[in-house]
Formats: sequence, C-alpha cells, structure tokens
Amino acid sequence: MSFEAPRVVDGPAVSELAAPSSEAPDPDALDWAALALPDPAGQGARIARALADARRGRWSGETALGRPRPGEPTLFDGAVAVRHARQRCHLPRYQHAPLDHPHIALAEELVANWPGGQELVRGVVDTFNPLLDREVPPEKWAFATGSASHFDTYRFGVIYATIFDPFGLAQAFVHEAAHQKLFGLGVLIEGADRIVRNDPARLYPSPIVLDRPRPMTAVLHAEFSFIHVTELELRLLDAFADRPDERPQAVLRAFLARNVARLGPGLETVKSAIETDAAGDQFVGAFVDWAADVLDRARSVLA
Repeated sequence: MSFEAPRVVDGPAVSELAAPSSEAPDPDALDWAALALPDPAGQGARIARALADARRGRWSGETALGRPRPGEPTLFDGAVAVRHARQRCHLPRYQHAPLDHPHIALAEELVANWPGGQELVRGVVDTFNPLLDREVPPEKWAFATGSASHFDTYRFGVIYATIFDPFGLAQAFVHEAAHQKLFGLGVLIEGADRIVRNDPARLYPSPIVLDRPRPMTAVLHAEFSFIHVTELELRLLDAFADRPDERPQAVLRAFLARNVARLGPGLETVKSAIETDAAGDQFVGAFVDWAADVLDRARSVLA
C-alpha cells in the first residue's frame, strides 16, 4: 500500500475554520493506558479531539474545517463530511474524485467490521477528501490494490485518500484517523507536547519510511497508525472467511504479510529507544502490549 502524500494548496479562508472548544480535559487526570487502545465506545477519540481543541497552531482544533454542514454528503453516521477541502492538489498525479463515488460507501461498510476503528474515524475525522490517481486509471481498478493517503499538512481532522480500491480506502480511513488521534493527544511528527520525550534531533529507523531515519515521534506515528491498519485487516479476514470469492482474502493476506514484516522491527525500535514522560509510560506500555498481540495474531493467521 502506498501512502505518498497528495499535498494540496489553495484552501478556504481562516474565517471558515471551526472554532476550538473551551472545554478541555485535565491531562493529569486521564487514563493514558486506555487512550492507547481501540475504544468501541469512542471515548478515546472524543478526548483526543477535546485536547486538540485546547491547543493552538498546527494540527489543533482551531485549524479544523468542522463537522458536516447542511447539504454536504457524509460518512460514518453523519460525523464525517465528504468534501473537497482544497481547490486542487499540488502533485499533478492526483485530482479530486467525485464525492459520491460508490467505492467510498463500500469502504465505510468495511470499516464497520471493526467497531473500534469505526468510532475512531467518527471521533477525530471531520473531512474526507476523495482523490483519483492518474497512474491508476479506471481500466486498472479491477486489479489495483491499496490507497495513497495522507493527513493535511496543517489542519486537524482532514484526510485525503484515493478511492480506486475499497479495501485500501478502508485501511486508509483508520490509518489516517490514528494519526489524527496522536495529533490530538499531543504527539506531532517532529516533536511532542507529551508522551514522547526523545530529542527530535535524534533519529531512528522507521518501519514505513525506509530511505531515511526519523524522529521517535514519527516512528511512533508510523507504528501506531499501521497497527490500526493491521487490526482492521484481521477483522476483515474474519468477515470474509466464508465468502466464495477468494480474492479479498488473498489481497488482505498480502497486506497483512507486508505489515507484519515491517511492524515487527518497528515495535522493537519503539520498545528499545522511546523515552517517555508519566503519560507516555502508561500510553506506550499499553500500546506495546496491544501491538504485540496484534502481530502475534497476524502471524498465526499467516502461518
């Protein structure tokens, strides 16, 4: 699965952005171990969004485009607007896709096989911008797999993804939502307000970005987001176990094998090198246990 960034320009005016909430949870009173885990009730996602609303600047609540407006198409029980967040994509490879393409609804149905993933998307994503990939024209869609996706480079709650493969798009939904959750909790890409205390100048091997080392915050983002993807893949394999069409199973197993191969070493990097504060002690400990369980279950499926 490719996740090359479809970066965009020419966005709405600042006056169109959602106003941050005045209500914010007390970080010292939170159960940080619980916040590291999937939550079918959606409480963790709501807390992450509330913390984002209390911040200022990049990936804070004040940058969000806001929940759906009347007349906009929506996903995830009306929580996520399907909209073109920018006028155009910066990379010529990508262009906006129709807001009502049927693959979008199919991907939403796939995510529903994992309630924890579904509630995560509902809680931290307010805008989905569907994309077409010029290098994957419609005549290739029957055989193409995966999705290119990315979070917005400034705004909280805004995600972009290609729509040619519903299975890839479903994974992109939870992958990008996991990034948004970490943003809300205070872990950005190049630094952190809490949880991670590694010097941003110290670099480590990333499980996903293989051509250069990354700050520990970026390594945690990569591991955290793709463990969510792997959990969804396991849920989908269960859901499609008795279907007569074997192609979804084969595609999902290929995704799963790729993620196990790279996330195992990534988890070891996190375990051996991450430096944490008090919140991070709880958060990272719980995440490492869950990630190890996800990878163990994935290896059993692939055996």
